[in-house]
Amino acid sequence: MIKNILVPLTGFECDAAALEAAYLVGSPFAAKIEGLRIEPDPMQIVAQAAVGQFGSSMGNVELIHALEKLGKERTARAERTFGDFVKRHAAISASMQAEEGNPLAGTTREARYADLVVMGRAPKNSELATLDIGSLLVGCGRPVLLASDKPAESVGSTIAIAWKETAEAARAVTAAMPILAKAKKIVVLTASESSADEDAEMHPAEYLTRQLAAHGFKAEAREVEPGKRSAADALIAAAHEAGADLLVMGAYSHSRFRELVFGGFTRQILHACDLPVLMLH
Repeated sequence: MIKNILVPLTGFECDAAALEAAYLVGSPFAAKIEGLRIEPDPMQIVAQAAVGQFGSSMGNVELIHALEKLGKERTARAERTFGDFVKRHAAISASMQAEEGNPLAGTTREARYADLVVMGRAPKNSELATLDIGSLLVGCGRPVLLASDKPAESVGSTIAIAWKETAEAARAVTAAMPILAKAKKIVVLTASESSADEDAEMHPAEYLTRQLAAHGFKAEAREVEPGKRSAADALIAAAHEAGADLLVMGAYSHSRFRELVFGGFTRQILHACDLPVLMLH
């Protein structure tokens, strides 16, 4: 069961999309939605200023004051967005807390006590942007749902599972079980990567559909041929073709350092996927 959903708030437009996605996922479970806004504390602001001074004409003190003002403005926007959300969905159980601290460390700490974390796609170089989402995934031990920027009518009605025989993918499927139980359609997608896959008696996707059937879930298996596309682009396209409104996948089968340096499936999905994505490391 999903009983409490944490929604980290950034003060950007993506907050509204994250809250709506949390509502759509959490409503069937009567889950409580907990908004969290962590405004950078003085130490964080000084650190930001030290980095930002190289690209700014402001002096250190002036830049620190500007960053402090910006943080408070984002907090005010986050509170307004959350207030508007609660007005639209007055029947839900929801609360919000705002505090000062390290946004990534504080969010990671709070996420460990949530059944699910739902986040929007914050702009680059802002708190909890895509790079920080990767750190949160690795550090919190909880499933993270990255909401789409586009307004969604449903999340989890048709679910595509990006399946690969890794521990991370297996954990992601287990974490998604409550949502899978509510789905009308489940499609398991795999991209063939070796001749061993082709020679096996049963394709990995078919193994997973059999395991899901034991839980009473009817799922279909589809093999994706990347062709000249990357595996990530091919799977995103296949998920769209299946009519999916949620993609489930494991995150960072390789180390994050390797993915940052050489690129990788998770990194591509974080940057390129326009569907809501449920991930677990």
